[in-house]
Amino acid sequence: MDSPTGSIRRPGPPLLKRERYVYTYNLLAPGTPLQFLISVEPLTGKYSQGRYTFQLSFKTNGIERNLCEPIVFTLHVDPRSLDFAVFIFPGKSSIPVGSLYSLRVWLRVNGIDHRLFSDDELWVGKDLDFHSIADASFVRLKSVDSKSQVYHGFAGRALVTFTCRWHHLSDNLYNYSLDYEANGVGANLFEDLQLRIDGDPRAVTFLIYCVPISSIPAGSSHRIRVWLKSLVNLSASTPSALPFHDSYIYQRIWKSDNFKIGARLDFEAMSNKTIMGFSAGAPVTVETSVPLPLPRTPQRDIGASSHFVPEKAQRGYQ
Repeated sequence: MDSPTGSIRRPGPPLLKRERYVYTYNLLAPGTPLQFLISVEPLTGKYSQGRYTFQLSFKTNGIERNLCEPIVFTLHVDPRSLDFAVFIFPGKSSIPVGSLYSLRVWLRVNGIDHRLFSDDELWVGKDLDFHSIADASFVRLKSVDSKSQVYHGFAGRALVTFTCRWHHLSDNLYNYSLDYEANGVGANLFEDLQLRIDGDPRAVTFLIYCVPISSIPAGSSHRIRVWLKSLVNLSASTPSALPFHDSYIYQRIWKSDNFKIGARLDFEAMSNKTIMGFSAGAPVTVETSVPLPLPRTPQRDIGASSHFVPEKAQRGYQ
């Protein structure tokens, strides 16, 4: 149909429809309902015998995130009628107690079992006792706006600001990142953490803490842990749903045992054989010349050129 200006409105390119099949398995860890979703997607985008991508995600208390790496299997059976064995068991000793599990996911087809996913670092729990962690230094939430949360805390004697930012991707999918800054210098800790959140992303907060590690110089090395913290919506029928009682579910999303930062570190006390360097003065400014990219030459519209002779006329065709 012609538009009011006389131009023809052309339809956009056709959308490629893809399909995938999502299997859901529920289980109950001590006091914590967990949900595992297994996505089975054909590489061709449509149902057929052939190669399929299996992907695992984990959901608790309205927050979903991916676990493990996707894996590809060739299926000669109906992908819409698969059976899985999904189970967890307590991991090795953990602090806080009762927060670590091992996860296994197997595909069961015609009497044969194929292991798909394995994770020995599933950290999750309800109302965990973080104060049992010796020498832990916890950050405090200072401010929240529509796209970020700011936390203040100490790593050793260094005051550190942690800023968590999120970006809305689609529907209830958000991309999270975490940066730190101390007295004008900072860096990124992680980025591209994608979470599906049922509700307001501002309601999801973070529990961040540092634990000192024996190091030289003293106070220069720390373990850092980052957990998601979400409030459990207790119903009136729940026995523990008292007006003054808040219950939270935690899940660990990131860790590092190599967080190097400190304040007023005594480098000269490291060893009596230490030889310290000294400054040679102000920095030297070095300038380099980088060629600018050439502007793209606009292509002439050959068909609109008045002096261009059509190909048939050039060859003597009329």
